[in-house]
Amino acid sequence: MFNFFKNKKQSEQDLINQVVGGQSILFRIFREIFKENPEEVQKIELTYFALSVFTYTFLRLSSHTEEEKGIITNRVADAVLWKSIPHADKKISMDDAINGYQRRYREYNSLINGILKEDGIDGESCTTLTMHVYESVMGKSAQTKMIEITAASSLMAQYIFDHIEFIKEKKL
Repeated sequence: MFNFFKNKKQSEQDLINQVVGGQSILFRIFREIFKENPEEVQKIELTYFALSVFTYTFLRLSSHTEEEKGIITNRVADAVLWKSIPHADKKISMDDAINGYQRRYREYNSLINGILKEDGIDGESCTTLTMHVYESVMGKSAQTKMIEITAASSLMAQYIFDHIEFIKEKKL
């Protein structure tokens, strides 16, 4: 009658779609802004960052209880990792993917938190985040890509703000 389960499942699917769609945007940034060879972009690292942005925004903005936030976050992360593993550049188990995501989340959480200020974003922190994402995804120094990183940092900030708006708009 009330379709509680359908709405709950649809909300989780909306979150999964948001994260998966975000991975595509991140991949395009690496191809078009950084001009990286698509075969060299470590897609599992893009997954870790996309999931970290989702987790950061969902845990802070969702109206669910703390327990529900944890359950939903885990279900979304599991679903996204399952979808992403077949497209990873190297063979990776689900356990390794979960461990990798948990490790990266700790890194990205503080970097994402550093860019968000009450009156907007901290540009220097956003550049640092973008540089860290580049080095994690490409497995090499970002030193030769500083012009591109500066250009991409505003896109990364917009990417994070889009997730914030998505959570607020959907009232998740």
